[in-house]
Amino acid sequence: MLMIVFAGACCQTTLQTPSNATPAAAAATFLLANRIAIPHTTSREWRAGRTGRSPPFHCFLLFNLLFIILVNSVSAADSSLTSVAAYTPPDSYLIDCGSPQDTKLDDGRTFKSDPASRSYLETSEEVQTSVDYISTVKAFSVSSSSLPLFRSARILTAVSKYTFYITRPGWHWVRFYFHPLPHPVYNLTRAVFSVTTDEFVLLHDFIVEDNSALVFKEYLFNVSSDRFSLLFKPKERSFAFINAIEVVSAPDGLISDSASTVPQGGTLNGLFQHAFEVCYRLNVGGPAITPMNDTLSRTWLPDFPYNVFPQGAQSASIIPSAVKYQQSGATPYIAPSWVYATADEMAASETLQPNFNLTWQMNVDPGFSYLIRMHFCDVVSQALNDLYFNVYINSMMSVSGLDLSSINNALSTAYYADFVLNASSIRNGSVRVQVGPASGVQSGISNAILNGLEVIKISNSVRSLDGLFGLDGSGGGRTIMKTAAGVGLAMSVTAMLVLTIVCIRWQQRPQDWEKGNSFSSWHLPLRSGQSFFLNSKSSSRISSMFGSRKSKSGYSSFFSNQGLGRYFSFSELQNATQNFDEKAVIGVGGFGKVYLGVFEDGTKMAIKRGNPGSEQGINEFQTEIQMLSKLRHRHLCRRKGVLGKIIDPHIAASINEESLKTYVETAEKCLAEHGVDRPGMGDVLWNLEFGLATSGDFLSNSNRSSRG
Repeated sequence: MLMIVFAGACCQTTLQTPSNATPAAAAATFLLANRIAIPHTTSREWRAGRTGRSPPFHCFLLFNLLFIILVNSVSAADSSLTSVAAYTPPDSYLIDCGSPQDTKLDDGRTFKSDPASRSYLETSEEVQTSVDYISTVKAFSVSSSSLPLFRSARILTAVSKYTFYITRPGWHWVRFYFHPLPHPVYNLTRAVFSVTTDEFVLLHDFIVEDNSALVFKEYLFNVSSDRFSLLFKPKERSFAFINAIEVVSAPDGLISDSASTVPQGGTLNGLFQHAFEVCYRLNVGGPAITPMNDTLSRTWLPDFPYNVFPQGAQSASIIPSAVKYQQSGATPYIAPSWVYATADEMAASETLQPNFNLTWQMNVDPGFSYLIRMHFCDVVSQALNDLYFNVYINSMMSVSGLDLSSINNALSTAYYADFVLNASSIRNGSVRVQVGPASGVQSGISNAILNGLEVIKISNSVRSLDGLFGLDGSGGGRTIMKTAAGVGLAMSVTAMLVLTIVCIRWQQRPQDWEKGNSFSSWHLPLRSGQSFFLNSKSSSRISSMFGSRKSKSGYSSFFSNQGLGRYFSFSELQNATQNFDEKAVIGVGGFGKVYLGVFEDGTKMAIKRGNPGSEQGINEFQTEIQMLSKLRHRHLCRRKGVLGKIIDPHIAASINEESLKTYVETAEKCLAEHGVDRPGMGDVLWNLEFGLATSGDFLSNSNRSSRG
């Protein structure tokens, strides 16, 4: 057992490491236990304000001195901590655009100068710009080791193309660096351009308007040919620029062809056919990880800017060398041990029922599906089967009761899970990832952890990662625009037709329409769904079409195709009823009031006027008229609305007065003004049967009397 004691005026830290531990492992243990960050970072807890007090200044001096010693020890004795199973890419194109000389970064990578990489570029003009120093105020998403790449840029005034020869087809990283540097002629903050490959749209009408912004874009493609091209296309009357480019091979197995969908239960296949853009890559519970410490030169940012409730989280960690990778699970290429060695757990995990989740929220572009990759490593449990928790994405259950022990059968073992969040499930332009304790679990404590998080955009149906326009400028965006234009045109035509009809009807309105009770009186539909006005000219045309005859007033009088008999204009009905005088009301029906009308020839007629608030409409009224007009029976005779006598004199002597009284009373009740006073159908039938029985008895008695 190796005992290391660090003493000072302010603190004393004692760490116990295994007897076979290297000095570097012991140093890493001390760094993680005391929350000492890796290069270019500070302590996560101190930066997030989670500690109650700041350490004294001489402790910082002691830690910094110790840190220098330990870094040298780590580099000399255990280089695996900084570069675990370093990957040697078959294809590696690193270009510092606009730079007159090669640029070597702190992570050991060397970017070729612009002249040395000129053979990859097809362009019509040579324009470069560079500065000696750039501000790092807005460089949070960029590794500090990459800052030299933003000091120069190539300006592309016309369509330009970079072409790279691919040694081994397969997955490749493509990384762009953008920073609008000053130039005496071109204002790079006004540059608007698109970037595409042979198959996908990466950027569409891209612009960097903030001259202090450092923009880093990272993509992943499955390249299938021996050549790979990047086309920079400036917008009309604009130009493009680029500071640095990476086209680097990625190992197989980095992306699976299928992933679970959210909510849980489904699977999405065919991911190999898509392109991906890395939007967020977070080291949860730990400091930033630079390309120097990553197996694939990736950058992992601290998670605390995206932690919605940092007070509910606390960091947990182990030494990176203690992280285990199983053969069939995660590999160091999926994420380095630095990611799995740190985690966030629930700060109130000791309580029986903590009522909150650990939550991270990140803004994303709507209209795209996203691959959510979550990294787990149980660095908090003391024994197996002690940790059960749920995983949620956008408030939807992704994994219920996740038990890392049952998956890995070991603690401190790397594990990752991929989920696809459909575009329709994204609300308010954000992705929210949560982990919380599983309910109903008897064993273990209420806790939840997360070690790493990646949010990766998936190309859409038009093979784009930026908008709805495909390679040819068409696609979903243009389809939507065409659809919207078509709908707008259809609505415009419809509006014009409606306006034309209204104008025609207004011109054809009766001269005395003002005498009506309301504006709606002259356009109320009263004839088979049609409601246009008829003057003498229009009635003549209609009469000739349908073989109709005219009334004295010159209006069309008969529509044979409708079977409704004489047709009267609204003005005729107004004249017949004295403009629908209330004194002419003789009843109220379901369709409206019934008026007594007297026409020019002296004919009297009952006239129903529709009421918009009545129970019946034009369709019901028309059906009623058609039914009554077509009704035929041998006991019914057509009297044209005139009844001289209610009883035929030839049968008057054979009618029982009581039976007739029953019929008449029943008929009167059926004509009652109020519905509550009208008998039901059962009562009507009973009265008719009673009257019929009474009439039958009367006839029997009459026959017996005549024979006697």
